[in-house]
Amino acid sequence: MSDLYLVTPAVSDAQAFLPVLEAGLAHHQPAALLLRLADMPASAARQAVLLLKPVIQARDIALILENAPTLAQQTGCDGVHLSPSYTADSVKDVRRIIGPDLQLGVAVGESRDAAMCAGEDGADYICFGAEDDAALETVSALTRWWSLMMELPVVAQAQTPSDLAVLNASGADFVMPSEQWWLQPDAWQG
Repeated sequence: MSDLYLVTPAVSDAQAFLPVLEAGLAHHQPAALLLRLADMPASAARQAVLLLKPVIQARDIALILENAPTLAQQTGCDGVHLSPSYTADSVKDVRRIIGPDLQLGVAVGESRDAAMCAGEDGADYICFGAEDDAALETVSALTRWWSLMMELPVVAQAQTPSDLAVLNASGADFVMPSEQWWLQPDAWQG
């Protein structure tokens, strides 16, 4: 069975999200948590990470920060995840910024080529995600192909709770529920 890799909604107020985070983590122990921060000044982003980090890491959950390699390194996060919208640096550049000790994940949508390039450029895992809600079969097939052909771990994004069983069966190392998980965490057991 795949490990759970949670993703937060875009957090704009870390203090307000803190009880939501604590309640969600009381329900389930994920292997990792992807922290998405809303667009905010650098100092506010830093404070948000520093507020939420102890709650996450105290539970032995890897804290992965989205699209902010320098901030991830400076605040003691466990890694960085590059979304498809990230364009500031290449995967190789981000690997240089964060060094060898932090995890580097790259979301590649439905692209085999992008997945292979990310792996060659230094990613520690790749993440397949559907470009529309009807593409579960595509993500499942890509995940199955990757897990059979490559050693690099694969994360598969789930849009609905019923996707979990399909993605678990496809060989995903980690399944990433949509941010809707936070509204009904018990619905995502599986």
